[in-house]
Amino acid sequence: CRWSGGSCISPLTVDKSEVSRHLQIHHGVKIGGDKDKMTCNWDGCGKEMKKESISRHIVAVHLSNKTECGSCGKQFARLDSKLRH
Repeated sequence: CRWSGGSCISPLTVDKSEVSRHLQIHHGVKIGGDKDKMTCNWDGCGKEMKKESISRHIVAVHLSNKTECGSCGKQFARLDSKLRH
């Protein structure tokens, strides 16, 4: 895990529920307030989003393989983003 500079040594899977649970247990992210804005503290990120989206964001952007546009080479974290592109 690279939350807050990567000092956490707990491994993460690409399961959103496990990522959410990990953030609660190891990093003090509180349950509830899903519509509140939250900053991703993953090393080098800093993107702001709704709290309900943080686990999906971590899985898609920080833990998963990227998919690349065959025309221009731009990389995307999610296939649906690439298809819209």
